[in-house]
Amino acid sequence: MGAHQHFVANPTGDDGPEPRGTVAFVLHSHLPWVLGHGGWPVGEEWLYQGYAHSYLPLFDALARLGARGFRNIASLGITPILAAQLDDPRTLAGLESWLHNWQLRAGSLPNNHRVRDYELGKAQSTLAIFRSHYSRGAAPRIRSMIDDQVVQFLGGPATHPFTPGLDERIHEIAIRAGLEDSARRYGTSPTGIWVPECAYRPGQESVYQKLGVTHFMVDEPAVVAAGGNACVAYRLDESKVKVVSRNAQISDLLWSHERGYAGAAPYRDFHAVDHAHGLKLSAVGEKSQQEKPLYDPQSAQIQVEVDARNFVRELKTSFEAQRKRGAESPTVVIGIDTELLGHWWHEGVTWFERVIELLPESRISTSTLEQVTSAAHTSIQLPASSWGSGKDWSVWTGDPVRDIAMMNSQSQDYVLDLIERNACTSAHLNQLMLQLSSDWAFMVTRETAAQYAHDRVLAHMNQVESGVDPDAPFPLISFSASRVRTRTDSA
Repeated sequence: MGAHQHFVANPTGDDGPEPRGTVAFVLHSHLPWVLGHGGWPVGEEWLYQGYAHSYLPLFDALARLGARGFRNIASLGITPILAAQLDDPRTLAGLESWLHNWQLRAGSLPNNHRVRDYELGKAQSTLAIFRSHYSRGAAPRIRSMIDDQVVQFLGGPATHPFTPGLDERIHEIAIRAGLEDSARRYGTSPTGIWVPECAYRPGQESVYQKLGVTHFMVDEPAVVAAGGNACVAYRLDESKVKVVSRNAQISDLLWSHERGYAGAAPYRDFHAVDHAHGLKLSAVGEKSQQEKPLYDPQSAQIQVEVDARNFVRELKTSFEAQRKRGAESPTVVIGIDTELLGHWWHEGVTWFERVIELLPESRISTSTLEQVTSAAHTSIQLPASSWGSGKDWSVWTGDPVRDIAMMNSQSQDYVLDLIERNACTSAHLNQLMLQLSSDWAFMVTRETAAQYAHDRVLAHMNQVESGVDPDAPFPLISFSASRVRTRTDSA
């Protein structure tokens, strides 16, 4: 399918009348490297929960939709650091044990417990899916969806660094490592990327253009601040790189803590845990009440249908408003973390699958980020921005994490000096990439496992300087000094 065609959410093969509009789902899948770095509550538990509750069921839903003829359902970003963990034999062995344990915990509920059969069924079906399709990793399943054009794949820098804080030469190493990892793992060379934290520094598109990246997404306030339209794709300044912003109003129907669908009373409560069994057995209920009702899967399924149809109506409303403003091809770009679907919002994958099923009857098509940005003709100059709180860089550069920013800068200088002296090894680069993950500063600023984050930065910094590489998630040895510009070259 050509990059400028937008018809795809119609498995019947009958395009019918002109679509009312197009929606582009952009899903960002990411976890930092936790394998071998702690178990519970911080560490590998995150990986197993994300795999079992989000990635595995979502990929399975996408595969089902693909088998029914749906194409270009979403742009799926999987950071190289997560992709490496999804395929690692240690993850697969740990996940299978975790799934067995989930099944045992569900089976230990009293026989007359109203959620027992549902929870046990979920555990058993997830284990069966894992054994059928993922026992050798996620890459084969993802690769087939890419090949069949069920999804467009988005690459990205190796370990999800905060890119405005990178020296341009380190930025190039990180992007190149990520793109080459995707090519090896999935047999595709991504031309689109998910920029970590949707963070932008004017001029960083020069690195993207050099490495063949043609498009990415920013948050809506960045485009609005530059006088642009959130529903329009643009070329960045004088470059060939294209950019579009996510639609904040529609994305917040999923994302917002205040008005997002996930907060509906019948849905399963993420935070309420039955500690005797380690299971989430409560519904959200009335937010004004401390007492949580027992989760009722049937009531939740009814709410899924209500919210899926509401979402389609909201899309129609947005398209109509865009047409009144003169838009010929109304577009809505939805950008969210994949982990929202299934992990944070238990019913999110079911909701997503139902929305995709409902779109054709409303003459709404799905498009990829590549398709949406292919229409970019007008150029725009964007300000510095991110999708963090305040839409600035403070989450990653503010006072609470000034020491992390300083250590990151110091380690970059250290590695660049090694490159100058032709003394840089894959161990140095791997540990630098792991240290530069944006997650550590985020966790400190947001006060979630802050000590763990600080410890990780310090440990990786020490390993950068010692040349020790206990993790080795990437074959970065391919980065010889000859492939990285020196200070003299960049002067």
